[in-house]
Amino acid sequence: MKLRVTGPGINQVITLKQDATVNDLIEHVGIDVKTLRFGYPPQRINLQEDDADLRQTQLDELGINSGERITLETSQSNDSFSTSPPKPKPKRVLKSTEMSIGGSGENVLSVHPVPDDNSCLFHAIAYCIFKQDNVRALREMVSKEVLSDPVKFSDAILDKPNREYAQWILKMESWGGAIEIGIISDTLAVAIYVVDIDAVKIEKFNEDKFDNYILVLFNGIHYDSLTKNKFKTVFDKKNQPESDDVLTAALQLASNLKQTGYSFNTHKAQIKCNTCQMTFVGEREVAKHAESTGHVDFGQNK
Repeated sequence: MKLRVTGPGINQVITLKQDATVNDLIEHVGIDVKTLRFGYPPQRINLQEDDADLRQTQLDELGINSGERITLETSQSNDSFSTSPPKPKPKRVLKSTEMSIGGSGENVLSVHPVPDDNSCLFHAIAYCIFKQDNVRALREMVSKEVLSDPVKFSDAILDKPNREYAQWILKMESWGGAIEIGIISDTLAVAIYVVDIDAVKIEKFNEDKFDNYILVLFNGIHYDSLTKNKFKTVFDKKNQPESDDVLTAALQLASNLKQTGYSFNTHKAQIKCNTCQMTFVGEREVAKHAESTGHVDFGQNK
């Protein structure tokens, strides 16, 4: 289970076991959590020290699934959050980038790599939808939608003031995630299926709203597009058995890529400072090093 967790002193993607409990989450982040906020619209769970049953409840029983964004609050949650350094980028060595669909060699699902920059999510979606690089248009689409509904996209949901977020997402160095995927999916009337390599699982955004869907591949830190026969990128879930075969091939491809080491666990991976060559484990150590030295150039250590 992969979760985006933000709160006092933490802003990272973490990986927990599939049956992880609330207590597992709290122990993993290592801070005294009083409240969890998640979901859309947001749900709030208050954790009392004597509420042992709630702390032993599995996250999925509360409706928290892989890919969820969770905001943690403590008794000191009004303090400013620490700023994380730029996320490390792994060396992108793609192997076994094709998988036959339906056991036939005639049809294959393959990875279409997109630029390895802070706009990779937008690049991946743009290729699937437009077959061209409409990154700026997608960012503007998200910004406009956020501004249009400050209630739906409240400061609590965005973890920053609505207008500030709307300006922030326009910057090419700003990373996109679940909020952006949901907005783009709604606006373009197409479901977006995120194939998570590390979890070997498909997270489906708006599958109940739209029959057509696209597939983007996520390795924990980078997105790419998935294509059928190097061209087809939009699929119809009602078109059977093609849709089921494509999704099966996507999971098989994710499993293969995970075995080759392409998945990137941002909590446990070894990360090297390209400035001083020191090596760290996890983003917390990286954040401390960046704050103490000012170094901001990090990469995956091989």
